Amino acid sequence: MSTSLLNCLVTGASGFLGQSLVAALRQQGHRVRAFDLRPSPEPDSTAMVGDLRRAADVAAACQGIDTVFHTASYVGWLPADAATIHDVNVNGTANLIRACQAAGVRRLVYTGSIDAVFEGRPIRLGDETLPYARRPLNTYSRTKGVAEQAVLAANDPAGLQTCALRTAGIFGPGDRHRLPSVINLARQGQALRLGSGQARFNHVYVGNVVHAHVLAASALALRPAGAPPAGRAYFIVDDEPTNFYDFVGEFLQALGYAPPTRSLPYRPAYLLAALLEAAQRLGLKLPPTVQQFTRYTVAATCVEFSFSHARATQDFGYEPQTGRAEAVATTLAWLRAAGYGVVGNPAG
Repeated sequence: MSTSLLNCLVTGASGFLGQSLVAALRQQGHRVRAFDLRPSPEPDSTAMVGDLRRAADVAAACQGIDTVFHTASYVGWLPADAATIHDVNVNGTANLIRACQAAGVRRLVYTGSIDAVFEGRPIRLGDETLPYARRPLNTYSRTKGVAEQAVLAANDPAGLQTCALRTAGIFGPGDRHRLPSVINLARQGQALRLGSGQARFNHVYVGNVVHAHVLAASALALRPAGAPPAGRAYFIVDDEPTNFYDFVGEFLQALGYAPPTRSLPYRPAYLLAALLEAAQRLGLKLPPTVQQFTRYTVAATCVEFSFSHARATQDFGYEPQTGRAEAVATTLAWLRAAGYGVVGNPAG
């Protein structure tokens, strides 16, 4: 790995992806400044606590930095969170772009999302010719698309070079949201299958996402100004999409839980989700598990939602470093150690 990245800033450094990226960069010998709204979970003399929504915080974080990895975002589904989601994801990203330009930062790699192109209609092995969603299913998806467009529009071969990496559903050691939320539903006997079981979805191992970020930043640093990946977006996924319930079922069984057997067809599930969202907009308080039952979560599990990483492979050599079997085994070991297995079950 080249040392060309020099001084790096990672936003969202206390998050799932951010922690893994900080650790990998430091292991490779790069100097890293960790920036997050929350204090670093590990002792870190270079960490900065700050808020993307405060321009002064972001400006201070960018001083003396050559490469920025912008992994921070506000992930939320509640209608009541819409203003905060927009403020962090759109306005916070705008603050960061301006701070990078003012501080003379050379490279900005933005952690985007496959949600930026998803409207609930099937996507089969989609590529980067797909347009941005005109009618996204939630505020988070909309803001990820808006922020990504701002990042790419800021690309300047003579100044700040930018690119965006649209990640799929990230899993791996340190994940306390994606798989744990399904495990908790299984623990409570509330797990439910949606749809026909035929639709496929992309997941991506956290180590592969980290690898893609470092590759993209290195390509920006080492290639002629303006050459790919500068100014481009890329899908970052593992090789084989699978049905969501087949994917999580492998983890549930290995941890000692029974995979969900109750099912609900796509159209009734989507209608129910739309009604629940409307009820929340009217102020009805719903249990946390019900709040997650949205049109987006229904569509993302019931219709084909898969992508190809061919463009990332072509432009900066991305291939998943960690295969599926190793990724699952490593994740299971972490989940067991973190207490997510069935107590008293040898498998868990």
